[in-house]
Amino acid sequence: MDLDKLEKLNALKEKGILTEQEFTEQKQKLLNQPTTSFEQIMENSYNYSMLMHLAQFCAFILPFLGWVLPLVMWILKKDDDYIDQQGKVIFNWVLSVLVYFFIALTLTMILIGIPMLFALVICSIVFTIIGALKAKEGIVKNYPLAIRFFRVEESEPTFD
Repeated sequence: MDLDKLEKLNALKEKGILTEQEFTEQKQKLLNQPTTSFEQIMENSYNYSMLMHLAQFCAFILPFLGWVLPLVMWILKKDDDYIDQQGKVIFNWVLSVLVYFFIALTLTMILIGIPMLFALVICSIVFTIIGALKAKEGIVKNYPLAIRFFRVEESEPTFD
């Protein structure tokens, strides 16, 4: 419930601008309106991009799901320039992780690859969370250590 809107509505009724019936109808709409719906989240580019970043964590459930789900989300809303740039950021990282994984896997024969695999998991978790937070703020920025497979136009947040 939005208390400010309810107070403004009451002020309009007190001034005589709204009738009692109009006030009651509008109040009922406000009280029955959900604060945040899934559809509202999915319509907002920043929220959608944040979810796209966080979808990489699905790799801990099924390994291929961590790149399939963000890919599907990216393809569905690729016409939005902000989401397109965030998709490129995500897949620069996903492809980089694949390269780093195979290098570390090869190096496990001489035992140095084991700590590299552990570091790769930690970096994936931390960078994904940072990327999601930046996406929520409207910042387009490649993950640290990501190989630039796709050209990303990095940006800073705009405050309107």
